[in-house]
This record gives sequence, C-alpha cells and structure tokens, in this order.
Amino acid sequence: MQHKTSNSYLFFPLIFIGALALLTVGCASSGSLSTATMRISESEKAISVAKESNASTKTPVDLRNAEEKLAQANRAFNDAEYLQATRLAEKATVDADCARIEAKAEKAKRDAEQKRQNIRTLR
Repeated sequence: MQHKTSNSYLFFPLIFIGALALLTVGCASSGSLSTATMRISESEKAISVAKESNASTKTPVDLRNAEEKLAQANRAFNDAEYLQATRLAEKATVDADCARIEAKAEKAKRDAEQKRQNIRTLR
C-alpha cells in the first residue's frame, strides 16, 4: 500500500520564507537613496509650511529642532548613510508638524480670547 504524501508540510514554510523575504526587501528599501531623498524633501516642505504658519515666532524650539534634524539628515545623506538620513528627515518632519500645529493652536486660543472680549464688550 502506497501512502500519499502531502505537500502541505512544504507549503507553510515556503509562505513563511516568502513573507520574510518581502519584509527584508521592504526594510532594506527604507534605507535607499530614493527614500532618503523623498523624506528629506518632505521634511523641507513641512518646515516651510511651519514657517508660513508663524511657528518661528510661536514655537521656535520645535522649529529649530526640525531644522537641526534636517541639517543632520542632509549630512548623513551626503555621507551615503541613507537609512540614517531617512530617519532624521522623518523626525524633522514630525517636529515641523508639531511646531505648525502648536502655532495654529496658539492662534486659535488668541482668536477665541479676542471673541470673548468682544462679547463682553457688547454686553
């Protein structure tokens, strides 16, 4: 009597190896030249938008941190340390976004206080 052998014992390890390979490629690509270039560009844009929202006067520390991290990202990029450049650019973007949001919140608080004053004056 011949036993049928199942190929399922090979199927699951192959799926696991395939998934691991995709994960490895995905992680490796985050340190690529094009990814670093894109993240640095996004960071520059975020800093520009933060400056336009008066973050330099309202939240100068966060904006300065973003600019310093962007400068570090550019240095890492020039040294071909693309993964480090990507990470620093992402941090710079977060800092710039934080500065922009805090500046916007500060403006909203001032506007709300001004409206309260106007209502008190009208009463």
